[in-house]
Amino acid sequence: MTSGTQGFLIDETVAYWADQNSNAFILKLMNIASFIGSSEVVLLITVLIGLILLLKRSWRNLFFFFTLSVGGVILNLLLKMLIQRARPGDEVSYIEVFNINLEIQSYSFPSGHTMRATILFLFLIYLTFMYVKNTATKLISYIVYIGLIFAVALSRIMLDAHYVTDIAGAILISISWFFIGLFLFYKPKEASFLTFSR
Repeated sequence: MTSGTQGFLIDETVAYWADQNSNAFILKLMNIASFIGSSEVVLLITVLIGLILLLKRSWRNLFFFFTLSVGGVILNLLLKMLIQRARPGDEVSYIEVFNINLEIQSYSFPSGHTMRATILFLFLIYLTFMYVKNTATKLISYIVYIGLIFAVALSRIMLDAHYVTDIAGAILISISWFFIGLFLFYKPKEASFLTFSR
């Protein structure tokens, strides 16, 4: 995904398209979308969801979400350190949380913003599927969450922070991680969106 002529060709093609189709308004929107996937925003939303699950004593969902979130951050960091792909333009970026520089280089693959957003919104899609009864509300929620995943992912390309293969890899890894967690925390029959009914 991150090496080979074909991968580089895709990266260069999409980067050129992003450069040709950006303007001040689009970049402003992309900065907002990117902010949604920032570690600060995702952390705040994660803590809020965790508190709600704690108050509701939804222990299995709480531990599932904790494993997804913390495990996802660790997985992202390990993959970055293992692959060590330079960011577009070879610009060195460091991991920051609440404006605190951790002095740890943030490599390009996989995109941290995209992984954080994908894992968070996949879990919200899961909660919506499990507990929301109204079909219209479910559908609207799915569209919003998927739209936010797409917006965060697109923003990282438009802002020249990542290659498209970094984004595709982050989404595929996040989906895989989500379903691994779902399988581990629930019986195989319960873990299936097609067979579980409540």
